[in-house]
Amino acid sequence: MPLVRLIRHGQSASNAGEATEHPDTIPLTALGHAQAAVVASCFHKPPARVVFSPFDRAAQTAEPLCERYPDVPVAVWPIQEFTYLAPRRYLGTTRHDRSQAVVDYWVRLDPRFRDGEGAESFVDFWDRVEAFLERIAPLAGSSAVFSHGQFLRGVLLRVLCGPLGVEEAMTRFRSFRTAVAYPNAAITALALSPRRAYLGQVCAGHMPPEMLST
Repeated sequence: MPLVRLIRHGQSASNAGEATEHPDTIPLTALGHAQAAVVASCFHKPPARVVFSPFDRAAQTAEPLCERYPDVPVAVWPIQEFTYLAPRRYLGTTRHDRSQAVVDYWVRLDPRFRDGEGAESFVDFWDRVEAFLERIAPLAGSSAVFSHGQFLRGVLLRVLCGPLGVEEAMTRFRSFRTAVAYPNAAITALALSPRRAYLGQVCAGHMPPEMLST
């Protein structure tokens, strides 16, 4: 039964309350890099593959594992964060500065709405979640997948609930995204079989208390 470890990136500058420039170039903090090293140390044998999103913070989190096992194949997949706010909103702003725009987006609850140039609709996001599961399920061996909090919550929701229409998926996800904690550098084990998937606990127990972040 293939095993997939779903890993959220380490603490990013945005997570730490710093100003950003663009959603895909937000870097890890010093703490985030330390968390990435701890994640790599949790692998006592090489996975069959390492997959990460095209966003910098996911690639930086995967780097220590790639360096530990340099012969493991590496791939970049479209498993980046759900970018429902237009990238222009990130220019020189903090997470706090964007908080009202986040509230407004989820109050609207329109799966086809786009906030502006470069933004995704929920339909786009949910299609990417479905495509990821379809792509990863047939692969033999274990996979280490480095992605983002909202994308990984989308994967968990899809696995727990099964196929959903996009309107129902968005309604459920609106609550799920805030109800389910997924700390920086947390790891979830996902075992896939032809008939069903089995989820392990969202676990940050490998992280020393002083290195925990959200």
